[in-house]
Amino acid sequence: MSPILIITGPTATGKTRFALTLARKFSGELVSADSRQVYIGADIVTGKDIPPGFVKAASDLLWQTRPLTYFTDTQTRIWLTDIVHPNEPFNVSFWKQCADLVIADIFSRRRLPIVVGGTGLYLKSLTQNLSQIHTPFNPRLRRRLAGYTAVELFNYLKSVSPAKAASLNSSDAANPRRLIRAIEIFSLPPPAYDVGPYASLTLGLTAPRDYLFHRVEDRVASRLQSGAAVEAASLLKKYSPDSPGMTACGYRAFTRPDFSSAWITSEKQYLRRQLTWFAKIPAVSWFDVSVPGWQATAEKKFASWYNQYSAQKTRTLI
Repeated sequence: MSPILIITGPTATGKTRFALTLARKFSGELVSADSRQVYIGADIVTGKDIPPGFVKAASDLLWQTRPLTYFTDTQTRIWLTDIVHPNEPFNVSFWKQCADLVIADIFSRRRLPIVVGGTGLYLKSLTQNLSQIHTPFNPRLRRRLAGYTAVELFNYLKSVSPAKAASLNSSDAANPRRLIRAIEIFSLPPPAYDVGPYASLTLGLTAPRDYLFHRVEDRVASRLQSGAAVEAASLLKKYSPDSPGMTACGYRAFTRPDFSSAWITSEKQYLRRQLTWFAKIPAVSWFDVSVPGWQATAEKKFASWYNQYSAQKTRTLI
């Protein structure tokens, strides 16, 4: 089984920068696992951070009849940003379909897939059998549930899956969109289609909460200087604030007069949710990015693991 490297962790830890460093050293290509960066035009607010010198190119890989694009500087590719427009639906099942296509293509060219991002469910779909992610949308059920309150939806979910209802955190239990999706999934028998997990090593980047909060504040300030307000205004003229791609922290903040502080607050709330999620994930090798020398230690950890798979090819990384 060919291996993939996963680099994850909460926002503002420098995951993409570290992933690019490893990609250039070890013949890798990045596969973005960020649920907001899949949207075309949502660049500055979501922090796509495509390095200078990278240009967009179309591949011959097709997802739902459209070619998947990637960014490249001729040496390294960055996949799975700019897949759909902000008013188009996109979910973990769609992302997994795209990721499987891209990872197979990277393997075929004898390069290393480096999956990088902080969307936990996307990453979980690669490492565990999540057959429920392929449950199709049910338009009739969605129309019927559209007028329900969050409390009514939660009680409905409890009637079809008490275990799922009990597992929800307070945020998800008050989110009608997520509740409807859970009802949709647990109202149907699991599909026969199942996807096996990849062999993977997961490196997690983290830091003390106060350190990350300061980095969030700095990143919001930097993105505002880079034109985030102009980008948000342009997109909100084209798309409803309720469009899938406009639900990111930053875009919703720009509907308020105190958008700067609102954006920082929402990013910090998102960071807290991420930290809670990642605390429950097993088999992650964590590295504190506020500690000098963490990058060299993380590289050695990766190389030791990867050499197990490259030994039969007489290939050694370090």
